Amino acid sequence: MHKALGVLQVLLLHFIAEGVQACHITIASSVIQRGSPLSASCDCPRLRKGEYEVVWKLDNDTVPCNSSSNAQAGSCPLHFTSFNKTSGLLQCYASNHDGLLLLDQITIKAGYPPTPPTNLSCLMNISQNILNCTWKLQNSSLLEENITLSTFRTNSKCTTHSDSEYRCSPSNGDNFCIISRKYFNAFGELAVQVTAENKIGSATSSLLCLIPIMEVKLEPIVIKAAIPHKDCVTLQWTYGKKEDFLKKDMRCQLQYKEATEMKWTGLVEKTDVKTLDQCGLLGGTKYDFQIRCIRINLTGQWSEWGPTTSVITEESAPTGKLETWWRTLESSHNTTMKIQLLWKQLERNKANADNLWYIVKSSSHQHDSDTILCNTTAFNCTIALPTDKSTVFISAYNSAGASPETKIIFTARNGTPVSKTQVTSIGDSSLHVMWNPQRSAEGYLLEWYKSMELPNNEIYWRTEQKKSSSLILQDIQPFQRYTVRVYPLYKDCIGMFRETEVYSKEGAPDFSPEIILLNVTKSQAVIQWKPIPVQRSNGFITNYTVFWIDTSGKTQSATLQASTTKYNITNLLPSTTYQVFIRSSTSGGSVNGTTIMIHTTVLDTEDVNMMLLTFILFGFLAIIFMIIICLVKHKRMKNRFWPVVPDPANSKMGNLAFFLEETPKMTFNINDFHQTITSELNIVEGKQRNNPPLENVNHTTFEDYGHAYNKQMSPSTEEPSKSRYYVNVDTVQYAKVITAGYREQSPPTSVYVRSDSTQPLLYDVSPSPKNYQNTWFHFSSHEDSVFLMEEENMKDFPLLKALQLHEE
Repeated sequence: MHKALGVLQVLLLHFIAEGVQACHITIASSVIQRGSPLSASCDCPRLRKGEYEVVWKLDNDTVPCNSSSNAQAGSCPLHFTSFNKTSGLLQCYASNHDGLLLLDQITIKAGYPPTPPTNLSCLMNISQNILNCTWKLQNSSLLEENITLSTFRTNSKCTTHSDSEYRCSPSNGDNFCIISRKYFNAFGELAVQVTAENKIGSATSSLLCLIPIMEVKLEPIVIKAAIPHKDCVTLQWTYGKKEDFLKKDMRCQLQYKEATEMKWTGLVEKTDVKTLDQCGLLGGTKYDFQIRCIRINLTGQWSEWGPTTSVITEESAPTGKLETWWRTLESSHNTTMKIQLLWKQLERNKANADNLWYIVKSSSHQHDSDTILCNTTAFNCTIALPTDKSTVFISAYNSAGASPETKIIFTARNGTPVSKTQVTSIGDSSLHVMWNPQRSAEGYLLEWYKSMELPNNEIYWRTEQKKSSSLILQDIQPFQRYTVRVYPLYKDCIGMFRETEVYSKEGAPDFSPEIILLNVTKSQAVIQWKPIPVQRSNGFITNYTVFWIDTSGKTQSATLQASTTKYNITNLLPSTTYQVFIRSSTSGGSVNGTTIMIHTTVLDTEDVNMMLLTFILFGFLAIIFMIIICLVKHKRMKNRFWPVVPDPANSKMGNLAFFLEETPKMTFNINDFHQTITSELNIVEGKQRNNPPLENVNHTTFEDYGHAYNKQMSPSTEEPSKSRYYVNVDTVQYAKVITAGYREQSPPTSVYVRSDSTQPLLYDVSPSPKNYQNTWFHFSSHEDSVFLMEEENMKDFPLLKALQLHEE
């Protein structure tokens, strides 16, 4: 395939080099009318017969040719009976078993002949001395068009007799042409024609014949002055300098409106004038004025409306009576009553001023200033009247005068109310009020206000005729609660009202109440919340839903009535944390509140009280038991806690003195005892004289002491001297226990036992040689462990004296 394509390309390049067109598509025209027949052929004489075939494609779609076999090389004519495309690419290919090779291609466009232009008109601008001509095109030919405007001289019968004097070809699709003053005569006849042309054909508009000066569009008219007087305004205006010569041929229109209105309400037409008086206007009102003009024969076009001129009319006295209503704010049966008066604004055609003052008097005398109760520009007034005063008078006034007075009678409001009222919403900002009419009622008064604005609320009210039974209230704010009252009006009194609260549209509350935890136990939690204020509820609260969630994610809830503000959550687990929140719902939606954490206790208050009571009971029983024990065992308890301490003054130790004065006689045999307890005390007796020091005092035996004792106790001629006893307390132990064997058993080792006392027995410093004249102690190595006891001093130590050993 690539080889064959290469051969064809080389062949075509060879033909081009020779300057010979190798192949081409022959067609009558590349632009044809849509739906017309189309014939084409692809001629390529250099291709040899039988080697290649011709293939046609239209927008990449293969189109078969009319001949089943080639009459000659490169011949394959193509014919369309109806070409319905707006545009198409026609291509011719050479084909064999190796592929296709493009020989030639051409783009074919199809459309329609142009339609004649319409609405041809020309207007002369006097100030600029130009002629502006415009037209409209259908643009349905589907082909590119060329537009040409031509002007001709003509006669009164609109017959041209010369060739075109001026041609204009707009660009960029414009549909107008501006003809300069040098190409036309302002007062002569002129013919204008527009031609549209494309490659299929052309079309020309009808011939327009005109006199340029008669086809004029004036400049906007400017009001020069606006002078108010009474209920009229005098207007003066001027034309442009170049248009002033046409003032006798002008027709003008005036329109006006109140400055606060959007739509122009007045239209006055005048001819050949430059001054106009417009009357019948409201006094003290701001008005806007505009003027436009045209040629009197209505040729040409109206000028644009001129700039707006505003003026305020003069004020005049208000007309008509005020429509009033009242309500009692406070009442004292003995003194005064406080009343709020309400009245409607006067209609604009009766007020005759933008701003009015309203005066309330207790008397109808106009010049009595002492009777003025209120003087204000508002539409309500609060006054205080004696309880016996039942009428007041009200009127409106301005700088020009006052309106007729309106009498207000404060009648009782104890009449029969209407039997039934119904208020429904008919949109986001409307309410439909219906009631059952009363036969004797002369009319009805409807009163409505926002419920949350009491007591200083803005009241809206309206009176209805006796035959009325319904009313649609407008300008109601959604998500706001309104109170609607219906009063029947009788001849001598006012009926009692029937009241209904309603929303035009409800929504979810702004927030849900904040939870206040009052009490929590191991199985219950008491919560409380405040109701949502009316101004934040956005609807009637239908219910509250309390949710509590434990740590495992288990959710429980309880739905409560709208009037509920307290709830006791039961069946809780002890020592568990719960998440608690409240959902507030209206018919318009719901909102969740803030979540709080609640932790239940381990024990309830009852459990704690029971345990405390049990402890108190057991304590009380224990006290009683102790009292009983103390009564029964009082002596033992007394000795236990308050032991008897001997009184030294009453001690029997003094009775031992006579016994100690006698010499005890002790005879014993050490061998007779199995066990002897002795104090390891070395007792030295001596006389009141200087003796040589004793050696080995600590090793003196009982026998030595006995011998010495017997000598002293033997009869002698010498007068016995006072004995002295020396006690050696060098040892640390107070007692030594010598234990003999039981029966024939060997005795155990001696056991030393310390005394409970921490003070050595009779331990003191060594006696002073100066006091006792005993120098023997100075030679003793045991000076510090031996002290001298005088016999006469032994009386002060009866226990020690009892330890003296006396043998016969």
